Amino acid sequence: MSPATPIITLGAPLIELSEIDSTNMYAMEQIHAQKALSGSVYQTDFQTNGKGQHGRIWESQRGENLLCTYILELNTLKQGKNWVPSEQLAFSAAVALGAQAFFMEFAGEETKIKKPNDIYWRDRKAGGILIENMVRGTHWTWTVIGIGLNINQTHFSNEAGNPVSLKQITGKDWDLKTMQKKLAAALSASLNSWLTEGEALTLQKMELQLIKKISE
Repeated sequence: MSPATPIITLGAPLIELSEIDSTNMYAMEQIHAQKALSGSVYQTDFQTNGKGQHGRIWESQRGENLLCTYILELNTLKQGKNWVPSEQLAFSAAVALGAQAFFMEFAGEETKIKKPNDIYWRDRKAGGILIENMVRGTHWTWTVIGIGLNINQTHFSNEAGNPVSLKQITGKDWDLKTMQKKLAAALSASLNSWLTEGEALTLQKMELQLIKKISE
């Protein structure tokens, strides 16, 4: 059960960037410069060097998809708690569950998670998540949550694997500002459930939503 007053609220302030190398890299720079506010989201129309898992490049046409990074300062969640790196696994699962819940609302129950944290619709990739964490000694201090979700793009390069967008699934165009708010709400809800329910239940919930192994 989620708390009556959510502890985590992502998505505000919203910092909109027309073009950036990578929203994750920009977010990291803002944190290091002590200019970042926990809960913020950095959203862009286009990334010149979008980052994916294992050093891959994330392809996205300008202004057609959700390209954003949320940041969270861990010591704002529970006063006096020392967050440690071992807690990142369940956190990552909660983020994936939130992104899946968002996409599933529009694309249906064939939306699944592919480990470690890709969003799939049937056997096609709809989005990816790249979480980068800051650790000071044994203290997990900040998390940077990069998310790319295919929303309105309908043409992809031959090197893009087997992607799919929400528009291809539904035949509809989607307003990205509205979708950004809905994504933020879904992530916030899932992370608040993680805080309340704990690691074991969060990981169990993710196992239930995993797609069967598919080749890439």
